[in-house]
Amino acid sequence: MSASDQADPALVKRIEECLRQPTYFRDILDATRDQKYRAVLLAWSDVRTRHALERDEHGRYWRPKQA
Repeated sequence: MSASDQADPALVKRIEECLRQPTYFRDILDATRDQKYRAVLLAWSDVRTRHALERDEHGRYWRPKQA
């Protein structure tokens, strides 16, 4: 894996912050529009690997609170 294939930790944290409440993936893309799409996808993949995300009846993603 090259350095360009690794997620930016700051971007991962931004996405995790978005997931504190139910949010559509398009809203995550909007919140990270200052980043390259590939960087966002790498960070999204990292978030999905580390956290079990839930989806509500509208298809929004969110991260359940950790006990």
